[in-house]
Amino acid sequence: MGSSALALLLLLISILHAGFTRGHKPTVTVTPVSAVFTGETVNLTCVIESYSDWTYEWYKDYIKLQSDGHYPVNRDTLTIRGAAESDQGQYWCRGLKNEGSTDYSEVVHLSVKASPRSTVTVTPDSAVFTGETVNLTCVIESDHSDWTYEWYTDRNSVKLQSDGHYTVNRDTLTIRGAAESDQGQYWCRGQRSERPNSSQSTSAVNLSLKEPVSDVTYSEVVVKKQQSMDKADIMPESTNVTYSEIRY
Repeated sequence: MGSSALALLLLLISILHAGFTRGHKPTVTVTPVSAVFTGETVNLTCVIESYSDWTYEWYKDYIKLQSDGHYPVNRDTLTIRGAAESDQGQYWCRGLKNEGSTDYSEVVHLSVKASPRSTVTVTPDSAVFTGETVNLTCVIESDHSDWTYEWYTDRNSVKLQSDGHYTVNRDTLTIRGAAESDQGQYWCRGQRSERPNSSQSTSAVNLSLKEPVSDVTYSEVVVKKQQSMDKADIMPESTNVTYSEIRY
């Protein structure tokens, strides 16, 4: 093949490649479309309006992402499970085929906000004795008031349900007649139908119980002991016997 023919072939290939990629600039859509909160699942979709059977590449802050447990890729969609503040950044994509690739999409900025924090307060805030009533209150730092509350304990990490022993009334978990088996860590979480759907689970508070101290009565009983005295005795020994008794 002459040099002129080779040059012509290369020109035709470049024209075909340019024609293939021209007009194939993807766009990225993000779900949810509003602010993302920590713990939520985020889907970013790479939309290419023509052709099909693309292979997709995803990038974050100039690093190509690999599909894994945190960033699974399913065809045109990158999913971020349990979004964290470290997932904030710039994302973009492109499509690949044997014939070539598309342009890179425009960059989208993903912003991740911290979900509302929840903390637990305990009443009484001093030592708790067995048999007492204990109230644990879930306080969520949020402007929203339509939360429902979930309570957990480390004994089984299962959500506590209202029953005769545990009563959940809105933001308060009540333990009636606390027993040593109620000792352990407790934490709460808020849920609502609109976003943010969930609060951050609190750092657990440790509930410890003590046995109450019984009232003690101390008494002494003095008993007079009879003793015979010889005529030669000048002074009899003490005839008092003291007994100590502790009553509970």
